[in-house]
Order: sequence, then structure tokens, then C-alpha cells
Amino acid sequence: MDHQPSPPPHHAARLRDLVATGVRANPVVTVNDPALLARLADPAADCSFEELGFDSLARMELCIWMQVEAGFEVTEGELLDHPSVGALATHLALRG
Repeated sequence: MDHQPSPPPHHAARLRDLVATGVRANPVVTVNDPALLARLADPAADCSFEELGFDSLARMELCIWMQVEAGFEVTEGELLDHPSVGALATHLALRG
């Protein structure tokens, strides 16, 4: 049975904040919905990239932001495989 260990909670939370910052900084998608903004700010909540209005261009911009601003290489395929802020943060934490 293949079971991946959980990332340290503080590391995953820090990465979740980083991904949420990248979402808010995205020049293609502007999140104005107060409920979505509250969920982005809440470490216990999650938001899918689809419900945030992300399309292929927005995903590409997030990948670029993650590399340039945060120093994490993230592919568009990883965003598709991990389609929410929390899922991507957990993936990055496990990836190391």
C-alpha cells in the first residue's frame, strides 16, 4: 500500500498562504467575491481554481508567479492534478 506522509502542518499552511497570494496577484483573474476572498484568507478553507475563474491563461500566470515571485517551479499539469489552493499547497509541501 502506497501512503504518502502528511506534510508538517506549519509548512503546508505557509505554502497555502503563498498559493493564495499568487491567486490574488493573478493579472488575468480578479477575485472580487467577498465569500471567495474570505475563503482564500481562511487557512481552514479551500477554493478550487475553477470556482476562482481560472482558465488556461490564469493557470499559466500562476505558474509564472510561483516561479518568479516564490521560487517554486509549478507546471500547468500540476495545477490540473491538484485543482485547488489547498491541494496545490499540500502537493508542494510533499514535493519538498
